[in-house]
Amino acid sequence: MDRHHPPERVEPLKSPEPESGAGRPEQGVSPRPITDLSVRRLRGGRAWALAALRTTPVRVWTLSFLCVVAIVGLFAASAVTLDRARVSLSLLGEEAGPQAMATTELYLSLAGMDACVADLLLMGTDEALQPQREGALKQYEANREEAGDAILEAALLAESKTSDEAAPEAEASASATHETEGTGEAGGDVTRAEAGADEGTNDDDENVGSENEGGTTQDHNIRAVLDRMGAYERLVGEALRLNEMAGAAPGEVDPEALAAYRQATRVMHEELLPKAFNLGLESSAIVRVDHEEGRTSMLLGQVWVGAGGIAALVLLVGLQVYLRARFRRLLNIPLLIASAGTILLAVGVVWTLGSGSEQQRIAKEEGLEEVMALARAGAVSMDMQADQSRYLIDVERADNHQQVYLERSQQVLFRPADTLEDYYERVGEVAEAFPEPPEELEGLQNDPGALGYLGRGDEERSSAAQEARLARVLDAYDDLQAEDREMREAMRDGDLEKAIEIRLGVIGPKERPGETDPEEGAFQSYTVALDGLIAEHREKRFDAAIARGEARVAPWVWGLPVGSVVLLALVVAGVRPRLAEYR
Repeated sequence: MDRHHPPERVEPLKSPEPESGAGRPEQGVSPRPITDLSVRRLRGGRAWALAALRTTPVRVWTLSFLCVVAIVGLFAASAVTLDRARVSLSLLGEEAGPQAMATTELYLSLAGMDACVADLLLMGTDEALQPQREGALKQYEANREEAGDAILEAALLAESKTSDEAAPEAEASASATHETEGTGEAGGDVTRAEAGADEGTNDDDENVGSENEGGTTQDHNIRAVLDRMGAYERLVGEALRLNEMAGAAPGEVDPEALAAYRQATRVMHEELLPKAFNLGLESSAIVRVDHEEGRTSMLLGQVWVGAGGIAALVLLVGLQVYLRARFRRLLNIPLLIASAGTILLAVGVVWTLGSGSEQQRIAKEEGLEEVMALARAGAVSMDMQADQSRYLIDVERADNHQQVYLERSQQVLFRPADTLEDYYERVGEVAEAFPEPPEELEGLQNDPGALGYLGRGDEERSSAAQEARLARVLDAYDDLQAEDREMREAMRDGDLEKAIEIRLGVIGPKERPGETDPEEGAFQSYTVALDGLIAEHREKRFDAAIARGEARVAPWVWGLPVGSVVLLALVVAGVRPRLAEYR
């Protein structure tokens, strides 16, 4: 080795750098090579799982589990929909329906109060009419108490609504109130006619109901009625006191007392009665919303229960077919019974939901709506009687009161007539043609409003008892109009005494010559017949339909869980012996 030339330094060999991204493990992850052993294990696990699924026990377990799930699903769908049906029927029968009836009773009681005041002023201070005066005062107090009870009941039922239900009810009631104010169905034309005859304004007559903030429209109307009742009673007390102090004779009301009564009746007809009528419409809107929601829920429930029943039946039949093919058994009795039980359970629930929906429809359309229409007929008829007394005591506005009487008569039983004389002639046609409609309304007898409140009923679905009661109501109404005609003829002849006698005979017993028992007044006969028809519809249609619906839903409270448990037990009994063969 030449020491002048040292050997070259040899660098250690390095492994070649792999290409970018090719085979380079990620930072912090140690490479784990895939070996043939891991592949074999993976493939072996899948093969084992597939092989297990092909075994008879696993397939039986799988089909049995699906059957159990289907039966539990059928139970859940049935339980939920049956509970909704039960709640819907209970709501209509115990809350919404009675609330709607209470608001109608409120209108009737308020109208009765004003009619009694008009009668008291008509009687004056004559000692001979003292028994009638005492009767009118007692009736006024009775109507006042009934109005208070009706307001209280409506308020309590309204408060019983939950906050979740308040929003849709408020929307429905607001739309109903808006419709009423637009059309004037609640006697708007009548109110405008009376208001046009009044002069000046009264600070006490402001409507305070709309000033309340919060709550539903129904709450506002209830508060408004409560607030204005006090103002009305103060004016009535003033009118009666002034008439008593003046010693007014029958039919000759003291001018100051008459002025106070005009203010009182304006409060009644511009504020109290419209608000009470709106309460009835709002309650009807709530009933309609609840009814539609309940029927929709029952219809969807039928679909879900039917689908659940079909699914459970298909799985049970499939399980039976598999067991028959695999175990060479002709029939599996427990599974066969379970299949039949599933059919019975599903069909029974679907039928119950359909029946409950139909009973709810009957209760609402043939029961509640008819009851409310007839009750409104009674309330408007009560106000008609007050118009008769106003016609006699307020000579300056007699023509106005006569026109108002005609308009209210048209609401009760509509006839195509422009004058009261024409109405007298045509009103008898309805009673004469009953149960067929008058000729000009052929085919429209079932159209609401075609014949007024008394013509809303559907003769095709009315029972013989209801037709007989309605016939008596129509006859009594015809007699009532005949008495009114006779009273106005006496007034036009200048015979005030006879007119007053006829008027008092309409509202109370009439003495019959030579007989000790007085004859029942025309209005008394009419109200008795109308009350009987209302009771017939309420008991035979509304109450009976609600009771039938609840009676058909009630057995499922215990029948559904028991039936579901039996079906599950039958499934277990059907597959357990077959699975035991593989132990």
